[in-house]
Amino acid sequence: MKSDELEPDDFVLLGSYPPTEAAKLLERFHEVGIAFRTQPRTPPPEPGPMILIDISVDSTRAGEVARIHHDLFGDGPPNYASSFFRAHRNI
Repeated sequence: MKSDELEPDDFVLLGSYPPTEAAKLLERFHEVGIAFRTQPRTPPPEPGPMILIDISVDSTRAGEVARIHHDLFGDGPPNYASSFFRAHRNI
């Protein structure tokens, strides 16, 4: 499914990544057809200038996203407080 076919509520924040890590994730998501959205983020001026990219993904493919993240980086997604982890959300 393409990202323009999903509603904004169908996406959940995966996390914020430096451009090189974001590129690796987005390439894999594209290869397997996982819809995603990106938004550049400007962090606060301290401790130094660093460009980050917020990545949101199709919420129905969270398991695949987590596996891809683990395959690339050896750990789970960084944004543990995000809506990505549906089982731990307070409703």
